[in-house]
Amino acid sequence: MKKILIQGGQRLRGSVAVAGSTALALTAQVAALLASTGELKLANVADTMNVDTMNERLQKMGLAVTVNKPTHQLIIQSQAKLTADDLTAITSVQVASLMAGPLLARTGSVRLNEDQVPDEIIADLRRLGADVSLNDETLAIKAGRLKGSHLKLTDSDCLNTQSLIMAAVLADGITVIENAACDFEVIALANLLNKMGARVHGAGTKIVRVQGVTFLHGCDYEIAGDYLEATALMLAAAITNGDVIIENVHLQSVQGVINQLERMGCTVVVQQNGVRVLGTAVLLPADPQSLFPSTMYPELAILQLLANGKSSNAVMDQRLLDQLKKMQASVQAADGELILNGPAELSGIKVVAFDAGSALTLTLAGLAAKGLTIVENGAYLGDEFEALPAKLQSLGASLQSKNFESA
Repeated sequence: MKKILIQGGQRLRGSVAVAGSTALALTAQVAALLASTGELKLANVADTMNVDTMNERLQKMGLAVTVNKPTHQLIIQSQAKLTADDLTAITSVQVASLMAGPLLARTGSVRLNEDQVPDEIIADLRRLGADVSLNDETLAIKAGRLKGSHLKLTDSDCLNTQSLIMAAVLADGITVIENAACDFEVIALANLLNKMGARVHGAGTKIVRVQGVTFLHGCDYEIAGDYLEATALMLAAAITNGDVIIENVHLQSVQGVINQLERMGCTVVVQQNGVRVLGTAVLLPADPQSLFPSTMYPELAILQLLANGKSSNAVMDQRLLDQLKKMQASVQAADGELILNGPAELSGIKVVAFDAGSALTLTLAGLAAKGLTIVENGAYLGDEFEALPAKLQSLGASLQSKNFESA
């Protein structure tokens, strides 16, 4: 079992470059299913477990995958004819949701477990002309060529938006997606698909229009720096009252983080070589600002707990909340939100992570805590982030990532 040991109280200083985005790499890997000719050549691909697992899935579906980890390059050879359609073995809702739309568009059929993907994706695939039947808790989704339609999302969800855009690129006619997610991932996906021959317009706005084409081809594409990793490092700098330059950052993707940190009293300077974050000894309380990535709300909560006053945040997984309370975090749930009372004096203790997000949150909490924090199941960090413990060490964190044999 891998554990992360953190001696809190060290100010972070220096510069560090973020890896390519794991989330964007996963989306690009899934988009490769849509190409019927050529190679998709990806650069700046992170060395993470989630990327490796997706490569294995693509290989099982008949795609040839060539990985060059030292150069962070990945080549996926398209298939003129793709027949694999069974997604029932995939346990990740994120991956199944991403794959459902493009796989249906490409093969004309998809098999899913009954509750494997959000209902909205299934309903909108129906609106695009798919026939959905349920047999022994397995959904069979079939279609000829999908038909362009007008879709109005009830929830402006990034995964749903991405899956439906990928379903629509090979549909007959125009698809309009209202209330689409405006996340950076959607913009990046549209840029990739358009390089592959698609016609996607309006990504990053609430209305996305997709003109269907008959086929997509491979292309060369560089994965942008990981804005989630950049966010984590920016928060780490603020949490430790540090002075850190984060390199390889796409400025548009972290604008919400910059706004948040400035609102809380930190200084953020956009430089030619990256984004510099200078912490402050007196943090101001502030609720999550618009454009701050919602997936990083739990990590933001650590900074909020150190602020001088009360702030609110979204409700988090109860398992994570329990671990933070073990560290003496003053957090109460009320009226569907969390109330965080600062400034908290977090205490180091043994805590347990259950996924990459919780491992990151608890690691950041350990940087702020007094004494030694031990994060069990620290290996989860490697699912989504490349060498993050080593990067924190390079900035001066008193942190070790060690393997221990299970009892």
